[in-house]
Amino acid sequence: MNFGKCVVGLVSCVWLMGACGPAMEGETLEDTGEETSLTPANKKPRSTEADPTADLEPGRVYQQTLVGDLGGIVASPAATYPTTCSASNQWRTTCGSGSSRDISYVWKVPETGSYTFSTSGSAFDTVMEIRNYKATSEVMGCNDDVGSSLQSRINLSGLVKGVTLLITIEGYEGECGAARLNITKR
Repeated sequence: MNFGKCVVGLVSCVWLMGACGPAMEGETLEDTGEETSLTPANKKPRSTEADPTADLEPGRVYQQTLVGDLGGIVASPAATYPTTCSASNQWRTTCGSGSSRDISYVWKVPETGSYTFSTSGSAFDTVMEIRNYKATSEVMGCNDDVGSSLQSRINLSGLVKGVTLLITIEGYEGECGAARLNITKR
């Protein structure tokens, strides 16, 4: 009698997991009319022909702009990207035009301290913005040009180990090209 209840419970659980669980690789999901929290890189969110970013929700990180999780790497370069010209435009930076295609990286503070983030070595006029990844409305720093350079640099002090940042790089007023992100500890 208890064995029968266990089998029924197990079958019900398996059925529910199959019905509500994640899609297996290669499996397509039915269109329910609802957006998912992360959109697969090969499928952009529904959008209009006139503005492909019209349906993107502010503050939501979509996978087509998120090009990498850097872990806690500290290096020059920490990352390079062949060209932002084929990226989408999700973010509107607070210190630049916000009208250019952008790429974003996730970075986790490896050790409490001060860090410098720069786009030195990029092949175009960059705008860089850093946000708190868990609260993307919180802008921690933004820079268009540093000195007479067309590159960007942001210094952040007092970063706490384990905090995750969203680093966005875009071009100034439609510019695009090969991007380089440098991260150094001060």
